Amino acid sequence: MKELALSNILVLPGMKNPLLEQREEGLTHTTYLEETAFFSLMQQGHTALVRAALEKSAASGIVIGHLSDNTVRQMQYWAVCCVTLGIRYAIQGGLDEMTAFNLSDKHIMQIDSFTDTADIVDYLGKAVIELSELVRESAHGDCPVRIRKCLLYIDKNLHQTIRISDLAAHTNLSEGYLSKSFKKYLGKTIQEYIMEKKLDTAKALLRGGYDSSFISYQLGFCSQTYFITCFKKAFGMTPHKYADVCSGFANINQH
Repeated sequence: MKELALSNILVLPGMKNPLLEQREEGLTHTTYLEETAFFSLMQQGHTALVRAALEKSAASGIVIGHLSDNTVRQMQYWAVCCVTLGIRYAIQGGLDEMTAFNLSDKHIMQIDSFTDTADIVDYLGKAVIELSELVRESAHGDCPVRIRKCLLYIDKNLHQTIRISDLAAHTNLSEGYLSKSFKKYLGKTIQEYIMEKKLDTAKALLRGGYDSSFISYQLGFCSQTYFITCFKKAFGMTPHKYADVCSGFANINQH
């Protein structure tokens, strides 16, 4: 896929003293926070935002460790690591284990069969999107079909302003009946659910280094100020403070 291409990926050179030399060169792995932010988006089934994150990588690039002197095995090892991590996040997102682990085996076998590095990277990008879609589709499988259809619409359009009238038209239900059924099966109103999903996604984006301005626009908030107000009300701190806390936690884990 175009969003993830071989040209976007930089492999660290083999080094005798990697910590020292990487610090001197100023070239290090893509950060832990960026990785967890990306996989968290996939865990929540936000395919549109996963695509956006892949597109961002096309601009900023991805730096990965030196895993093999053989270029094909280098990309195979990295792709297998990504699939393994992605499968675990997908399971946490609600994908059943049997499906997830069988899919993992399938992807790893396919990656093992490639002899061209560009094919490996292209396949990995498609696998990530597929996993995100499967997580989204598997969410709330115990709900009626029309409520699941409503939930999928919300997840797919989380980056926009979502109105109850839009959902009612999409599910072919009256606004009143949809609102009542939604509260019955989800235990919260449609507005509460949408806000919860937006703010959970915002946390993942903040962990990945995105700023409040980008997030408020990306998630369809009417203004950055309103986004900050909603975030602070939900979590007791501003987005900036949350990002600082996450950054400090990651730095502690790396030492």
